[in-house]
Amino acid sequence: MKLRIVSEPPAGSWTTLKFICKDERASLVPPPSDAEFSGDVGALLSERAASTLYAGLGESAKLDDAAIRETAGAAALALRKRGKRKVLLLLNEHPKYVASAVEGFVLGAYRFETFRPKKTEPVAELVVVVAKKDLADAKKAAEHGLILAEAANAARDLANSPGNLLYPKTLAAAAKTVAAQCGLKCRVLDEKELKLRKFGGILAVGSGSSRGPRLIELIHAGGPKGQAPLVLVGKAITFDTGGISIKPAGNMEEMIFDMCGGAAVLGAMQAIARLSVRRNVVGILAAAENMPSGTAYRPGDIVTMHNKVNVEIVNTDAEGRMVLGDALSWARSEHKAARIINLATLTGACGVALGDSAAGLWSNDDAFQADVVRAAAESGERVWPMPIFPEHIERIRSDVAQIKNSGGRLGGACTAAAFLKVFVEKTPWVHLDIAYTAHCSSDKHGLASGATGFGVRTLVRLASGG
Repeated sequence: MKLRIVSEPPAGSWTTLKFICKDERASLVPPPSDAEFSGDVGALLSERAASTLYAGLGESAKLDDAAIRETAGAAALALRKRGKRKVLLLLNEHPKYVASAVEGFVLGAYRFETFRPKKTEPVAELVVVVAKKDLADAKKAAEHGLILAEAANAARDLANSPGNLLYPKTLAAAAKTVAAQCGLKCRVLDEKELKLRKFGGILAVGSGSSRGPRLIELIHAGGPKGQAPLVLVGKAITFDTGGISIKPAGNMEEMIFDMCGGAAVLGAMQAIARLSVRRNVVGILAAAENMPSGTAYRPGDIVTMHNKVNVEIVNTDAEGRMVLGDALSWARSEHKAARIINLATLTGACGVALGDSAAGLWSNDDAFQADVVRAAAESGERVWPMPIFPEHIERIRSDVAQIKNSGGRLGGACTAAAFLKVFVEKTPWVHLDIAYTAHCSSDKHGLASGATGFGVRTLVRLASGG
């Protein structure tokens, strides 16, 4: 999509997009009824004769970046479905929201149609109009919003890709391409190196597949030499059958989304590099394919992890915490992380607790938790703090090893977090369970169905400001 920021509307045939607050509807001629156009966030009203789309922002007193972002996304979704190629967005009255408007519009204009024979026409050009005095600041803000949205959309492309084409080796190749384009250092540990370095968790999970696991790391050296990095860790199970503890057939096709945490980390590292964030950041993707076969790991196995902790396998479908455990240990021991945040489509239990409205958040450090909550709020990506009680720790104790990889159904999201906590020790850490926010089955909140890119923008804001 071509993006321009101007102070005078260009000539030619354009579809005009106008934002309007709920209490400003009376200015329209004729004023619309509530049923016709409520003016709520994301509400839309077409004036076809004038080729204009009005988009509601809710009450003017409550206007914020989140409202602008969602409304811009809803408008972009609608305009793409209608085949509108050239859009003129009037932001003269809202110049401080240019970044969020561009971000939301680019996110909303995205659709994954790589394999469809008949594709919808994408929006080819977006022109944002602001007052002349705001032009310089608006151009900088628009570029920032565009970088964030493009990074999230890159993560969505990966997460929407089918498992026969995206697997650990091809994910590593995609990471190398991003690194080369953005000036990141990239290192990939293959099966031989994983065995040499004793990554027992990743190797166990990947043992059932003919396509071996990988640990993928991307390094952004934006801070002073020797500065302990912020480390972003993503679960990247490129397809999850559940292994020997196989999942039901219903909706198993959605298990392509089990690598959304890893995709978010890769997208975030792309944006962090493009924005030249001034701190050292490391991104780690723990990639494996969880398959049943004669070589797969089994319930009852005992696996020795990277940090030498012995884990009793209770359920091979609790594989995400196994690959993350190794990656978290690596972040702490190899990179001497100052802080670690991991993202994972980890548990169905998180969806039972929070629905699809928020990601669960667990932490061992109040200050770091507060920084993540703030970054998520600024990004419009809702997270909700959850506990790790002593009882949750007790539920993962094993009679035959140090811990077991499942504490059962009760408090399942919390016992999964308790498992991960073992591998970070005293390093400040946050775990985000994005199982029900990483993808959606229908268009909503200004995003097309499929992967949402959840977490990319939170990670970038966290790296930029905390």
